Amino acid sequence: MNKTFCTYPWTSLTFLPGNKTKVCGANRDVEYDPASDRKNTENLKIARKKMLDGDQVDGCEFCYEREKNEYWNTKRKESLRIWGKWQDEFISQTKEDGTTNFEPFYIDYREDNVEKLQKVIASLPRIRVLKLYKINFMQDWSKAFNELKNKMGHFYCCGETDKIRFDKEFLGVQSRSRRVSVIHNLKNNSNSETIEKVKEIQGILNGAEDEVQLYINVKGTITEDFLESFTKFDREFPDIKLRIYASDVLKQRGDPIEYYNKEIGIIKQMRNIAEKTNNQDLQALYRQFT
Repeated sequence: MNKTFCTYPWTSLTFLPGNKTKVCGANRDVEYDPASDRKNTENLKIARKKMLDGDQVDGCEFCYEREKNEYWNTKRKESLRIWGKWQDEFISQTKEDGTTNFEPFYIDYREDNVEKLQKVIASLPRIRVLKLYKINFMQDWSKAFNELKNKMGHFYCCGETDKIRFDKEFLGVQSRSRRVSVIHNLKNNSNSETIEKVKEIQGILNGAEDEVQLYINVKGTITEDFLESFTKFDREFPDIKLRIYASDVLKQRGDPIEYYNKEIGIIKQMRNIAEKTNNQDLQALYRQFT
């Protein structure tokens, strides 16, 4: 398949606050959810047509830039690896205008409406992935989770460490693989409490395909407390993907610097950032890594 083709416009549905949606969680172009057929929004139909023709899709720079700079992974490539085996099926169910009858099985849910999620899950017969991101994790989501039964393949939870319910209700959902992304905020979380929380989650996520990811959130420039945290996390959890978000990096359309097992996954992109910025902390960080 061509280098712009991705399964997300067929396999996933994204639910954003304010009744909005987009092609996938990484795409930048947001539109309002239509009252009728959510899986056939205008942006999704346009994206499908362009991808089938090998054209680039507006808002998909997140993956295009990562692939151009030789990242170790991208959402587009990951989608093909996991769901590429269904591509003949969903392409055959797609009309020339981009409309499809294919039933999506990935829900990226970012609303705080438990009843709505419950109905969405019940309406999709073969849901395999549920990603919960930037929701109110202190709500009781058990009514929605009860609809999952044994449909699940992946279960993602992303949020600040002090806002997630790490109990049986939340992480006890039956799933072949579960993933939790812990966000370490330099201003709100101490290194010790984040390390303790990651170890706690690792004790719960003990399946062969379970995974914990650790994000370091830098609100502003990269400072000494960041370097201290990064060093401690890297030594404490050598097999966990560490992802760095800083203001200089966010200017690159949300691309994080990813550091995994003492290897730089995006060294070329990081070099470009370091050469163009006047941020001496970021330049020093780049020198330290290389």
